[in-house]
Amino acid sequence: MPPSVNRSNAKHYKKSPALTEYEEFEGRDHWTCAAPGWEAVADRALEWAEVNATTRHLANA
Repeated sequence: MPPSVNRSNAKHYKKSPALTEYEEFEGRDHWTCAAPGWEAVADRALEWAEVNATTRHLANA
């Protein structure tokens, strides 16, 4: 899936109460879990989840 499609999809989530962010990982495609170095992407996702593991964002919905 081209990055432009992912960026477009991410913009649609801005209208929902779900907390979302978009981040591109240079040189990676949509199927990152089967690619070498997937651990770095997983670490980033975990870091994001730990920082955002609250419902505080719902107050802004």
